[in-house]
Amino acid sequence: MIHDESQPGLTQSGPNQPGSAPSVPAQPTRRRPWGALLSLIAGVIILYLVFRKIDLREFADALSQTRWEWIGAALLCGLLSHWFRGLRWALLAEPLGHRPSAIKAFYAVMSGYLANLALPRLGEITRCLLLARKTPLGLSALFGTVVLERLLDLAVLMVLAFGVLLGYQDMLLEPVLKFVTTNLGSGVSLGFLVAFLLGMATVVVLWRTLGRLVPVPAQIRQTLADIGKGVTGLRHVPSPWLVGVYTALIWLGYYLMTYFCFFAFPGAESLGAPDAMLLLVAGAFGFVMPVQGGMGAYHAAIVWTLGMIPGLAMSPTTALAFATLSHLAQTVLVVLVGGLSYFLMSLYRDHQVEEPQPVNPHANPSGSDLS
Repeated sequence: MIHDESQPGLTQSGPNQPGSAPSVPAQPTRRRPWGALLSLIAGVIILYLVFRKIDLREFADALSQTRWEWIGAALLCGLLSHWFRGLRWALLAEPLGHRPSAIKAFYAVMSGYLANLALPRLGEITRCLLLARKTPLGLSALFGTVVLERLLDLAVLMVLAFGVLLGYQDMLLEPVLKFVTTNLGSGVSLGFLVAFLLGMATVVVLWRTLGRLVPVPAQIRQTLADIGKGVTGLRHVPSPWLVGVYTALIWLGYYLMTYFCFFAFPGAESLGAPDAMLLLVAGAFGFVMPVQGGMGAYHAAIVWTLGMIPGLAMSPTTALAFATLSHLAQTVLVVLVGGLSYFLMSLYRDHQVEEPQPVNPHANPSGSDLS
């Protein structure tokens, strides 16, 4: 079980020395979850905007025709994808000096997804905390491996997005190019681009200058060094090709999860394999938005994308029912498996750091090898 030996608000000092004031319990600070509240409000507003013109009777009728066996197949693909993510994370952590077991990494990953439902991006910190508590791996270095994971996934997403952009030129590429060229002609996009580049250059110059002029505490330097060790750990992974295999299997699971939902929903059977890739990219960008579990943002991205596919006879209400069903299925999976994973992870014993034994100067070194 998880045992927190440090109690908040109580000092850890020994007995009071003569003449010293007795330790007084500090008042615990109450944190107000403004970030979570704002994200929740944003998600609710987006959901309202998406649902406000929807025929609820048609919406319920579309949901009632769901083929649940295909939803089960989609969720199985999603679960396998999360398992491969755990395997990849364990592999990326190996250069840090210890490779955690696949099951511990999986439990931590699913617990992190569960935490994301409370506050966006909280899952990255949560899973690092859990794994650092159950293994000899450091928290900062583990966070560096998560950053590396996100960079790998971002690279894959950008490649897929580029392929989708080329495959759907009439639907996506031409409007994007028209928007860019129009704004470049007016100087708006060019001004934003110049301002962005100047801002990035200013940040780099200030970072390098202040790094030389202002002394950075040793603890902060060590933390940044540990994070950097995790980020650059890909160079020291024993089997880098296996990282690529796991990454491909992760995204294959995501793709099949989207594709199988087509067969589960009436009116979506006409969608093909390329359309699944299109919705995968659109949904991924929806989940990136800073709202709990992509709530609202995912729905809007899927509905907008389905409405743009030429020749698809699907009303906005049916498209929203499809988005709602696929998002709800993923959320239920995260809640059930994530909650169970957190419980099972808590059953593991916390990793204890062995303290060096004091050397007795009066000990007889008769057992030592004097030859």
